[in-house]
Order: sequence, then C-alpha cells, then structure tokens
Amino acid sequence: MSGLKKFLISFVIFAALCFFGLKWYVNAEVDKELTRTVANTPGLALSYADLSVDITAHTVTLKGVDALFPSGQHVQADSVSISAFDRDNPIPNYAAISARGLTIPVTVQNFGEWAGYVKGLGIETLVGDGVLDYTYDPETKILELNELSMDDPKLGTLKLTGSLDNLNLIGFRPEQSFAMGIRKAVLTFDNREFMRLVSEDWASKTGASEATTLNRISMELEGLAAYAETQGNEPARTAMLGLKTFLNDPGSLTVSANPAESVPVLYFFMGRDVFENLDLLSIHVETTPAEGI
Repeated sequence: MSGLKKFLISFVIFAALCFFGLKWYVNAEVDKELTRTVANTPGLALSYADLSVDITAHTVTLKGVDALFPSGQHVQADSVSISAFDRDNPIPNYAAISARGLTIPVTVQNFGEWAGYVKGLGIETLVGDGVLDYTYDPETKILELNELSMDDPKLGTLKLTGSLDNLNLIGFRPEQSFAMGIRKAVLTFDNREFMRLVSEDWASKTGASEATTLNRISMELEGLAAYAETQGNEPARTAMLGLKTFLNDPGSLTVSANPAESVPVLYFFMGRDVFENLDLLSIHVETTPAEGI
C-alpha cells in the first residue's frame, strides 16, 4: 500500500473518530444545558427518554417527551425537534420547535373555559403533529408568528400565522394584552371529522335534525350578511356568507385579517359590535369544498 493511500485511510478514520467524538460531546453538553434551563425555570418539569443532536442540521431531537409547563399545561410527544431556541432570555425571543406524536389531554389547564365544550363533543385528547415557530424583537416589540399549528389526523388541521406589536414579552403581565396590536393574522382550518361532531352537537341541543339545524343557521347567516350590506360593511357581509358556505360544505376555511394599521386589542372591548370589529380588521374569508382539499 502506498504512503498516500495509507495517509488517506488514516485521515478518514481520524475524521470519523473526531466526528463521532464531537457528536458525543455535543450531545452531553446539550443535555447538561437543557437540564440547567429546566431547573432554572420555576414550575417547568421536563423528562425525555433520549436526546440526540444533528450537528449538520443544527437540530436537537428529544424522544419520549413529557412536559408540564408553569401555567399548568401538560403535553406529551413521541419526539420534539428544536432547530432554533433563544436560551439567553427567560421567555425566549425566538423558537422553532416541531413535535410528532403530540398528545394533549382536554383539561381545564390545557384548554381553559373551552375544555367543557370540547369534551362535550366526545373529544378527550388531541393527537397529532404540532409546530411553534416565532421571533420577537424586544426593540420594536413586534412578535412575528411564523407558524402555530396542530394537525390531528382524525379531527383536522389548524394553523395560525400573524404579527403583533406593542408586546412586552419580557415581564409580560395578562393586563398588558389589552395594549397589544394586531398587525395581521391568518387562521386556516382544514376539516376532517371536527365539523361533523359540531353539527351533531348543535342538532342534539336544538332537538332537530342536522339538516334542519344547518338550514336554520344558514338562514341566520344570510340575514346577518344582508344587514351588513345595508351598512356598507363588505368584510362582514363576505365573512357571514363564507361561514355559511363552510358550514354546508366543511372543507377548508381561511380567515385573514389585514387591517390598514395595527388594531389594539383594547378596541374590541370598547362597545363595538362584531360587524364593526370585522370591518376594523378588514376580515376576509375563503373556503374550499371538501373534495377540493
């Protein structure tokens, strides 16, 4: 074997040992840092069965995750991948996290006042994949929500994107939410079985058939659209007609808000009705039939 070949083989072996040694070291350091972060966050409990680091993709993946958050929410996941995370601030200024095999029990801690209604539909747990991706600029106080989503293979997919301003993420208190401004927002829902459960619930409460119940609601939405037209409120008119279309053929629903300027949350508590709020946010509704998604 020539000297060059021996050198190349030796170099490859050396590089492989360095790579796997580096990977072991990085895994150990990330595990140590994650443990420290959890310990320094009051009320946060996190356990996982395994941790791995993809050096080339700059991604940390946790397997068999069980998390209890300070506010009481409890979730589990088969795996959680973290591709970006701000560890320099108590409330991260940015994060990009995706979860597979996510399990979210329908409890008051996880769903608040909606827990009773959701359980009434026969839903005990949400199961699927989720994504949280956002960035926050403490100087401009603007939060860009790139994606907050949950994909339940049985119920449907819900995705929210948007932008908020006048948000003090550091030292945030609930009463400060009134000062936040909505710059833009897009909410998309791709239905699977969820709307069937909702329409069955409506029918059981009215004591009528599903067809009769949906027809009554459709007529009410048509009436609201007609009223909005008399007020020259085009966003409210199209929103009501869009909801009517979706209820009768629940495929995909996209609701977007594109106000001319940021709208403070406080405005919604100043005596405006729903029609004025829809106009203020410049709401636009789009639907796609079930066979089109």
